[in-house]
Amino acid sequence: MGRYSGQSGSVYVVGEMFIGRYRVLIPESQKWSRRAVPIGRRKEMTKPEAKRKLRLMLDAMDVNKDINLLKGFGPGKTFKQKAARWEETDLIMHKPSSSNIPYIIKKHLIPSFGDLPLDQITEDRVKEWRADLVKQGKLAPKTIHNVWKILRLILGKKHVIGWDIKLPKLTRKERRYFTAEEMKKIVDGCKNPQHKALFAIQAATGARFGEIAGLHVEDLDFENSIVHIRRSVYKHQELAPKTDAGYRDVNVDPSAMKIVKEYIGDRTTGRVFDSKKGTPLVCGDINRYVLKPLLEKLGIKPATTHAFRHGRVSILQQNRVPGDLIKEWVGHTSLKITSGYTHFDDAYRSDIVKNLK
Repeated sequence: MGRYSGQSGSVYVVGEMFIGRYRVLIPESQKWSRRAVPIGRRKEMTKPEAKRKLRLMLDAMDVNKDINLLKGFGPGKTFKQKAARWEETDLIMHKPSSSNIPYIIKKHLIPSFGDLPLDQITEDRVKEWRADLVKQGKLAPKTIHNVWKILRLILGKKHVIGWDIKLPKLTRKERRYFTAEEMKKIVDGCKNPQHKALFAIQAATGARFGEIAGLHVEDLDFENSIVHIRRSVYKHQELAPKTDAGYRDVNVDPSAMKIVKEYIGDRTTGRVFDSKKGTPLVCGDINRYVLKPLLEKLGIKPATTHAFRHGRVSILQQNRVPGDLIKEWVGHTSLKITSGYTHFDDAYRSDIVKNLK
């Protein structure tokens, strides 16, 4: 059993007073009971000073005697135990893309909360943990948001109900997107038939790369120019789409379907796009070894294949396609998400202003 230093209590403000709250173990029931004690007036001390005074008061009351600590530590489940149980019973239900969560738990949560009984993981303690992460400056704000989400999942809704954990503000960055001219230039500039078909269908559908990599020949309706999205690929595994909205039928330009048809030839089954080893394409490899060199050659600013998705949504928005139809075609669960994928270039903005009456 690891060393447990005891509880430090929590400090709250009631009127003009600092009030300390702590727990005591009731021997008869072996259950914890909450207690409160006045610490001092607010005008006489700061909150950090109140916290230090409370710790001294708890020591003076023998709340943190070794015998009490052992009693309290023994029967209570620790965060480490809860996290291990959560990984076994809940994490397994998440998508394979969540495979890095155990590492996050081990790296960022266990060192701070591992040996603590669950009832000692209070709102104040989590706020202090969050403040330490921000002060250290080692984690990006987005990462801190993600780690907090995982901590909240492990503790459960009932444990964190009523908590107000303010997180670092996320700065919104303008995402790279391909314009219609850039997408045409990319498709026309491809000499490799597979890459030409790959970029043509991604530009025409705005689908996620994993959804394109998971397409089967049977998913393509050449007669009606419809692409049926039925699965996605992650780390060479064919999985369900990201959300239920991912199951969809996308109407596309016949010219894009023609390019794909020329690539697959007489094939009537199997994946549309495969690597030389017969495995699904990997997004990182296409970005690094195909798209990046092509963009450099064409004199187009660097981007990843995700810029096709942002570009397609922007083109549909600029052409005043109904929002609900755009949402359906790209597989979003809400129009708010679709708005985040919408970009208007300067030329479009100027045309709108000129045509205003």
